[in-house]
Amino acid sequence: MAKRRLIAMLIISILAAISAGCGNGSNNAVNANRPSSANRANSAAKTNVEELGVLINIPYETDDIVWKEDETNKKLVAVFRLMPTDSARLVAEAEKSRPSQPATISTESWFPAELIAQSSMSGDDTLSGKSYAASSFLQEPYKNGSVTRIDNTDYFVLDVSAK
Repeated sequence: MAKRRLIAMLIISILAAISAGCGNGSNNAVNANRPSSANRANSAAKTNVEELGVLINIPYETDDIVWKEDETNKKLVAVFRLMPTDSARLVAEAEKSRPSQPATISTESWFPAELIAQSSMSGDDTLSGKSYAASSFLQEPYKNGSVTRIDNTDYFVLDVSAK
């Protein structure tokens, strides 16, 4: 009889320890609302031009490229630099679709250092440039957008969306 009581007490103690280790439901709810590390990594800027080439057309070879895709809002922003001759060709081609329009771009923390430095000199963290139709870059699902040449550089900011 004492042996049974001892075994029952031992089983109850083990079950209590196991259930205490599981925590309460409120901790689990908080963790469920946090984005996983994989989701946070997806929001980081990317530099893989081949991966970008699957999403949009890249008509010229880039010297430097960084981009971010917002899959939720179906939007993609890429910042790239071209050789001066390719910059001139891109502008000439884009002007056939639509004349340039003055544009102001807000800088992001992931933009190239040269552009961030240029924007901080303006005092308002923006870049000025000329915006063109992004026709030569578009492919499904991205149907609309613009490409802006940043003044006094060979950098361009491409902003396309599926909407």
